Amino acid sequence: MTSWRKLLHRLDGAYSDHTLRSYRSDFGAFLRWCRRKRRGALPADPATVVAYVDAEGQRLKPSTIKRRLCALRRIHALCGFADPTEDEDVKLAVRRVRRAQPSRPQQAHGITASLRDSLLAVCSDDLIGLRDKVLVSVGFDTLCRRGELVALSVEDFTPTGDGRFTVLVRRAKNDPEGAGRTARLSKTASEILGAWLKETGIQSGALLRPVYGNHVLALYLEPLTVGRVLKKLCDRAGIDLEVVQKVSGHSLRVGAAQQLTLNGFGLPQIMRAGGWRSVNVVARYIENVDLDVWS
Repeated sequence: MTSWRKLLHRLDGAYSDHTLRSYRSDFGAFLRWCRRKRRGALPADPATVVAYVDAEGQRLKPSTIKRRLCALRRIHALCGFADPTEDEDVKLAVRRVRRAQPSRPQQAHGITASLRDSLLAVCSDDLIGLRDKVLVSVGFDTLCRRGELVALSVEDFTPTGDGRFTVLVRRAKNDPEGAGRTARLSKTASEILGAWLKETGIQSGALLRPVYGNHVLALYLEPLTVGRVLKKLCDRAGIDLEVVQKVSGHSLRVGAAQQLTLNGFGLPQIMRAGGWRSVNVVARYIENVDLDVWS
């Protein structure tokens, strides 16, 4: 029988690389567990999946269990096997895990306008510092996810004639077909972007690139770099360690949504600005905003 790893190649181009990596990693974890327990993994029967959920649910988060079962479901479908996760006993096992570990989703610390300005102020006066300024300012203005931010190309930016730029975010997590969305940069972010392009001479390709000394590589940044840069700047700005630990590559997106709320914008405008389709997600982002509606 064709191996499940080879069958996954049928999904190439239909799903993001991140999703395919998750499928490989998550099903691999299930496969290793089955080998240790001397159980069949492919096809897996419902009893095996129930045992897996009961055992691993004691140490893994419910969201991880859910993701593992998603991979299990996909691999079985590719192999032409019945989906064991649809069994009622499996669903009940998942419910037990969720009830045993009631928890709210952890949220990245939002980088709002004041913290953004503090980070811009401590960027170094060299190419790395200028690159970091672009990352912070463009990331904030576009409300991009980290993967979307590092995927931006120079060709995605269009001058508007008033010293500013519009941006085409070509592909998003909730936009697998690549219809894209547009965003406008502020005057400040546009000036920083212009300075970066002028200083580096970049005319096409990746906007945000690795920098080594005075050398700018013709490569796209890795998504993980966004969080590392933000943490570095927060540490340099003297931000409390407890806050720094909660900063991630998602902090610009969360903070910009919170700032728009503070600025008086409603859910429709915020969802349009960040390309959200779920009201619940946005509501969770802005729930920590210190908003005094009675002032």
